[in-house]
Amino acid sequence: MSENRPNPQDELENKDNSVKDSELEEVPVEELETILGDIPDEKKDRIIRYLTMTIRTVFRGPLPPPDVLREYDGIIEDGAERIFSMAEKQSEHRISIEKTAIKEELNQSSKGQWFGFILGLIGLGLATLLAMYDHEVVAGIFGSTTIIGLVTVFVIGKRSQTKDLESKQ
Repeated sequence: MSENRPNPQDELENKDNSVKDSELEEVPVEELETILGDIPDEKKDRIIRYLTMTIRTVFRGPLPPPDVLREYDGIIEDGAERIFSMAEKQSEHRISIEKTAIKEELNQSSKGQWFGFILGLIGLGLATLLAMYDHEVVAGIFGSTTIIGLVTVFVIGKRSQTKDLESKQ
């Protein structure tokens, strides 16, 4: 091969893999077969598969890359602006929902703590009352189960909260 054609492997290893549309020339498979001429069919098929290229564009996030946005402008009047507007509205909506969810979680957690505190006071108050009227055994059982129950609920709640945080990370 004395021709000065770039080695396809070198191009693949090049750090800047971008190819401009003007650099691409579409060659039909039939023409490739003619160009490859006397090469055995098995090798010819491998070469054609190697030279056949599929271009797939993938992007992440709410907005497509600038080139795609320009194409939308060519299809729909103010297409890029409409896409930006849609992304901004979606972002505002998501933030609003997250704020509401966090507020409700805090409210629910606060209510739960208050109810737990009130139930704990009632349980300990009843245990004290029972002890004052000479029912020490029942008072001890009632008081200890109240405290054990509250501690268990808080420990399980804390473990559940820790697992939730770990799963989100």
